[in-house]
Amino acid sequence: MKSITISAAFFSGALIAGGAFAGTVNPEPPITPPSTGSVGDNEDTSLFVGLNWAFGTRSTVEGVVGVVHSQVDAGGDVEGGRFSVHFDLRDLQTPPDARLTGILGDEDIAAEAGLGIGFDGSPFAVLGGIGNYYNFGGTLGFDGTLGGYVGTHSYGKFDDKPSAPEPPRRPVID
Repeated sequence: MKSITISAAFFSGALIAGGAFAGTVNPEPPITPPSTGSVGDNEDTSLFVGLNWAFGTRSTVEGVVGVVHSQVDAGGDVEGGRFSVHFDLRDLQTPPDARLTGILGDEDIAAEAGLGIGFDGSPFAVLGGIGNYYNFGGTLGFDGTLGGYVGTHSYGKFDDKPSAPEPPRRPVID
């Protein structure tokens, strides 16, 4: 009997306390203001395909498949990276290679530098440039081989500068 009395007292107190808050409005959650063009506002990650004319120890046409990630700040400066796999389209006996490069520059053209490795295990350095639908550069194999490339790709342009927030509109009165 004692537990029933304690339970009834507890539930009665809860109902009375709940009634004290009836009709009150919950506070609004805080709203984060929109950012206004800080570094990294426009991030983009895109898949791309391309064709390169490679020259040096051998001259060939390469098919390129990859992914590019970029960040563009309010001033139009770009930073990011690119991973790509290059396939020889003329001589199928040449092994493909994979390249990982960093990107740093402007929204129209950026420098890229990084490393690559052939599927046969031969490492090399990459130094070049990437722009709107084009790229160029050179490779230096750790065994002393030199090569270059010029090409085009489907990655359009780096996402332009972040746009300024639209000013509030004045109400139209008829």
